[in-house]
Amino acid sequence: MKDSGPAEQLELRLRQIEADKSGSYDPRTEHLDDQGNTIFINRLILEDSPYLLQHAHNPVDWYAWGNEAFETASAENKPIFLSIGYSTCHWCHVMEVESFDNVEVAKVLNKDFISIKMDREQYPDIDEIYMTGVQLMSGQGGWPMSNFLLANGKAFFGATYFPAASFIHLLHQIADSWQNKYRELESSAVKLSQSIDRLLSDRKAAVSLDSTIIEDTLQTLFQREDRSFGGLAGAPKFPQEPLILLLLDWAGRTRDLNAIGFVERVLDNMARGGIYDQVAGGFHRYSVDAQWLVPHFEKMLYNQSQLGLVYLEAFQLTRNSFFSRICAQTLNYVVAELQLPEGGFYSATDADSEGTEGVFFVWTIEQLEAVLERSELEFVVSVYGLTQSGNFEGSNILYLKKSLDQYASEFEGSDFYDQLDRILNKIYKVREQRIHPLRDDKLIVAWTGAMITTLAKAAYEFENESWLQAAEQAAELVCSQNIDDSGQLHRIYLAGTVSIAGQLEDYANFSQALLTLFDVTGKSDYLQQAAQLMQTALVEFWDDGQGGFFLSPKQQIGPPLIRSRNASDGATLSPVATALQCLVMLRHRSARIAVKDERLTFSELTYREKIDACIDSLSANINDNPLSHPSLLRVIATHQQGEGSLIQYAGNGIARVSVGKAEGKNESLKKIEIHIALQAGWHVTAAQATSGNFVAIELKLSEHETHWRIRQPHYPTANANLKDADGGDIAIYESDFSVEAEIEHTDLSADQLSATAAIELRLQLCNAETCLLPTILKFRI
Repeated sequence: MKDSGPAEQLELRLRQIEADKSGSYDPRTEHLDDQGNTIFINRLILEDSPYLLQHAHNPVDWYAWGNEAFETASAENKPIFLSIGYSTCHWCHVMEVESFDNVEVAKVLNKDFISIKMDREQYPDIDEIYMTGVQLMSGQGGWPMSNFLLANGKAFFGATYFPAASFIHLLHQIADSWQNKYRELESSAVKLSQSIDRLLSDRKAAVSLDSTIIEDTLQTLFQREDRSFGGLAGAPKFPQEPLILLLLDWAGRTRDLNAIGFVERVLDNMARGGIYDQVAGGFHRYSVDAQWLVPHFEKMLYNQSQLGLVYLEAFQLTRNSFFSRICAQTLNYVVAELQLPEGGFYSATDADSEGTEGVFFVWTIEQLEAVLERSELEFVVSVYGLTQSGNFEGSNILYLKKSLDQYASEFEGSDFYDQLDRILNKIYKVREQRIHPLRDDKLIVAWTGAMITTLAKAAYEFENESWLQAAEQAAELVCSQNIDDSGQLHRIYLAGTVSIAGQLEDYANFSQALLTLFDVTGKSDYLQQAAQLMQTALVEFWDDGQGGFFLSPKQQIGPPLIRSRNASDGATLSPVATALQCLVMLRHRSARIAVKDERLTFSELTYREKIDACIDSLSANINDNPLSHPSLLRVIATHQQGEGSLIQYAGNGIARVSVGKAEGKNESLKKIEIHIALQAGWHVTAAQATSGNFVAIELKLSEHETHWRIRQPHYPTANANLKDADGGDIAIYESDFSVEAEIEHTDLSADQLSATAAIELRLQLCNAETCLLPTILKFRI
């Protein structure tokens, strides 16, 4: 009997894996036999990525990203076709059906190319390199991304989506050029690689940041605003969370009404538009139009974490109840629909269901008529702008024509919001019976980390235990599953297994999550784990030559490529900015980090040196293009001016200062309490105890606050005394204490920021040997 060859042996192995995975994924292919079995199978069946498994039964002989594909391309002297996408990408699905499940396309690819399919969410560092090349060649980018490479991984041509006929024509052209014009392709690849390298890893000499860089950046932003619908002018429209967070930070520090006006317009219009899921909460990825009406219907976890944070901070500044409603609905959506049973969060849901984009989310009047009472239907039609013709392919995307407060003021009868929520819940239950869009079940540590941070901050603001529980459960899962015994972090968790070396964004986002949980819960284990994780990150990603961070780990799978040092923001916040934020946070809390773990060799001085080196390495790039670096500008402001959050630290953690929830009978008079928790051996100079080097604690309004006044603060009675240089008694607090006060609204020239008051707390920390310089902490409450 003749022995089977390598191809037959490979198929036998792949078919066994297919049998083992039966029921754990849905084969996506038109090519089935009479018994419903798949006709084709390729190496992607070996992978755990939901996106790669979508292509495991294409007739294309796919490889996953890795050394095998490049070694085969070199041995067979073939060009590489690299297709990059992600599981919830609509146009990726289109090209999958048109081309990758097309036998005629597959014949060309299998004959003349080595084909690699890559999940961009697994390897964002590699995706960035090739996307930069596509943008350089075509002036635009997107997914699916189609690249053609040499066997060393350098791209010589790239674009995005191709219809099948155009794609086949392109493949024949490239195959011909490979045979007859190889030197030209090689020259193009070298030049493109050099250009990518300059963009992603070039470092300029350190300079001073322009003194008015944030003001100048925001002026540029204001000039590009769509004043009618909010956000940046033009279409498609993306939420631009990094820019909004910079505006919020700046408005909170300076009372810039132009900044908060920009924020209010964009947040109001987004939340009233179709980009927001009016029925279940949560945001779609972007709007295809300028009105925020028609979204690209996929929902990404990173948008929920970032926009949840944006609406939370906007509420904290303005006390606009609509913003708190949107924040709460978004977080409740995540906890209800994106939470793994064991903790943590799924990464995304698709735009498509039943083979059509958006069908899960849209309604005809007849569909609603079948489930709502007449009065309820009239209510929904009035509030959400429904028509017989619809606003999306014959159906209706629900949106708000005007603000909910306007509707509420016009509404007669029972409470408007009660009726609205009751009807929305009724629609939601009916919608749940539809075929759901595909959900990408993998947990990405970076995205889950960002979600933990938002949930923890919102839990503290709104005193919501369920959000905090979800955040802590997620952190526990990542700590137990994704961090190995050596302290290395794995990026992906799926069905009980972990994979892919952590990127900088995984280390940074999860460290920030742990630091936020430490602030909110006071549990020291979170601080210890964050310090250990960032120390590993500094070993793995720090650029010893020029300072700052690389985005990818030292050991890369596949051919050696550029290690990007790009610190600009993209769809997600800059990993470099988040890593820098973690260093700032660790420095501010360094006195509370236990040194019992021998792996922790970093001190407050080390953190400060790394912070300064990182900023120096990026300053010229920020000056050259500040609009691309809003997260870095925000973090640098935090480093230079303080955190501004409701929980802050003095003396690098010696004192924890937290503002409790302001309470009062009305919005014009609030009672506030500020709690100061001290490390053992330290004390604070009591009120009115100034003498020599001793400076008394003092609570007062910030200099620019004109809308509130503080009634006489109540300082507790001192519980100990010290002797000053002249032998006099100095009253001190040597244990935890609270300062209370009432703040009263003066109703002078009310504006968007007049609902909150800017206050300052000055305190001085001393112990038996020394007194630190007084610290001034600033809060907006």
